[in-house]
Amino acid sequence: MYQIKTSPKKPLYYLIAIIYTTIITFPVAAEWTVVQESDPDIRDYMAITFTDGKTGWVAGAAVLDDFENPGFIGYSFNGGKSWHKSEIKIPAELTGIYFLDADHGWAIGQKGLITNTTNGKDWDIQISKVDTTLRGIYFVNKDVGYAVGENQTILSSKNGGRTWKVLDGGIVGNVGDDETSMFNAMQFLDESTGWIAGIRVFPAKKQQKTIIQKTTDGGETWTLQETGKEDIIEDIFFIDESTGWAVGENGIILYTDNSGKTWSDQVSGTEETIRSVAFADSKVGWAVGGDFGVGVILSTTDGGQSWKVETQKQKMVKVHVLDKKNAWLAGASGLILKSK
Repeated sequence: MYQIKTSPKKPLYYLIAIIYTTIITFPVAAEWTVVQESDPDIRDYMAITFTDGKTGWVAGAAVLDDFENPGFIGYSFNGGKSWHKSEIKIPAELTGIYFLDADHGWAIGQKGLITNTTNGKDWDIQISKVDTTLRGIYFVNKDVGYAVGENQTILSSKNGGRTWKVLDGGIVGNVGDDETSMFNAMQFLDESTGWIAGIRVFPAKKQQKTIIQKTTDGGETWTLQETGKEDIIEDIFFIDESTGWAVGENGIILYTDNSGKTWSDQVSGTEETIRSVAFADSKVGWAVGGDFGVGVILSTTDGGQSWKVETQKQKMVKVHVLDKKNAWLAGASGLILKSK
């Protein structure tokens, strides 16, 4: 069976660490404030999002609480200093979370799981019609949204997720002789225009290829955007219709200023996997990543022409940006940093 190629120290999929025996004080650059050093209940964070300076959510795994329902959603009303666990039982570890506003949110995870809220606190399970792990979700309004994941999975909804349409993939199975795509990230600008990104594998040829695809018709058709790379893309972010970044394996940062018609390299200064990227405007942005025991935080004030690199003692998993003064970073074991 063909295996997706990764660096020897950087496997594509990770087992979430369950037990942490010590609490570490992490070195933090001057522009960041530690609002939480670790999760007090030993939960693992995979995603973070905020709708204002105080109100936010995290998603991940709380395996020690309930092995049959390991999914975890937490919410905060104090900028991330403390988190309250939502009461819903979630039978799968979560990989991502997205909020349109303070009321309307969605979380995704393993086994095709999608759950949503319409008041920010109470959650319901939605039927995705797939069993593959979902890794990216985005809603452009309270009705129209999209989700992507493993085994070429692309989903769409026109009614807030009450029903989902399978646009492609969604079939569980090992990578055999057929080529397929693994989608890790997505972003839409409106109901029609969006991008998805990840990796395309060619088992028969024992090859793989960075994949970025764009749609202008709500996901019905997709155009491949060539990068010339073989690295796994973990996240993609567009600040407007023209300007965007894609990040991933081996410290790769790709940049476009023409809607993805062409992508060029930016020098990240790290070889660690970059897992998340977000910008406040066309110049000011952050990216985070790393693996077990090693984390990186990258920042730029010139649109990525140059990146400043800071190391951490744990894997960083997500950056969420509201504006230049309100950005949050999440570490896998519950470290939360906020911009000053």
